[in-house]
Amino acid sequence: MERLFRRILVPLDGSGEAESVFPYLRDLAPRFGSQVDILGVGIGGKRRRVNRLLKEYVDKVAVGLHSDSIEAKPVFLYGSAADEILDYTERNSIDLIIMATHGRGGITRWWMGSIAQKVISEARPPVLLVRSKLLEETEAVRSLPFLKILAPLDGSDIGEAALSHADKLSIETGASVILLQVIQPPGTIGATTMLVSATEDAVRAMHDAGENYLSGVAERLGEKGIKTTYEVVTGDPADKIVEYAEDKRVSLIAMSTHGRGGIARWVLGSVADKVLHGTKIPVLLVRSPRMICPRPKD
Repeated sequence: MERLFRRILVPLDGSGEAESVFPYLRDLAPRFGSQVDILGVGIGGKRRRVNRLLKEYVDKVAVGLHSDSIEAKPVFLYGSAADEILDYTERNSIDLIIMATHGRGGITRWWMGSIAQKVISEARPPVLLVRSKLLEETEAVRSLPFLKILAPLDGSDIGEAALSHADKLSIETGASVILLQVIQPPGTIGATTMLVSATEDAVRAMHDAGENYLSGVAERLGEKGIKTTYEVVTGDPADKIVEYAEDKRVSLIAMSTHGRGGIARWVLGSVADKVLHGTKIPVLLVRSPRMICPRPKD
């Protein structure tokens, strides 16, 4: 099997909250024999004290990871944080970006607002987003691998982009996979009895089609030795994904993305933000190869 995460990029801003990624990095990197690049991005002149401190911090982190038998190297660049992250990713064939998020506050420090959105929407490789906490609050994760992976699907080929990562993670970690399809029924407020009946029939048909589709995907994963369950539910996609993930106590939500278009088909626009901001569970966003456009060269 092809090695999944040969090279991992971890952008850090020097904050304690950004260190929430470390337990997950320590779990994944040794499993896949990954090389890890610890990236800091300075703003302004090299002589600025904040830049010197951040560079020292990045160097220290890389040295510390060596003690965990992780091959890590420090990288320090200057410029726009999002652009430097994206350009470095392309120049060095990064296979995974791991970033900490501030939940409703966005990405830590210099990852506020549009910078976070730019990295998520334009990055070629998958992005693993970890809800930020102080490191001592997440250290318990060090001994807990990914036990359950939730893979929301919409029935499209693009929507299955995350499956290739979910199945490899499952095989490597022994995690089970839960397939979920959310059917969003059309609104029936003010509808006649006839229209309500027609809507119910349509929902039942979509539910049956979803069951057939997910059973086929589960069979494919089962042939690889992956323990797989599936379920079709009805409601708002983002709310149901978050609710289901919390209820089943999953370790990771693996979702396919459209890049600039958001999450595949029924998870467009604000739904992606609702999932990311509404859950404390790490989210792995994987772009379909069909949706990747080369970054413009300067």
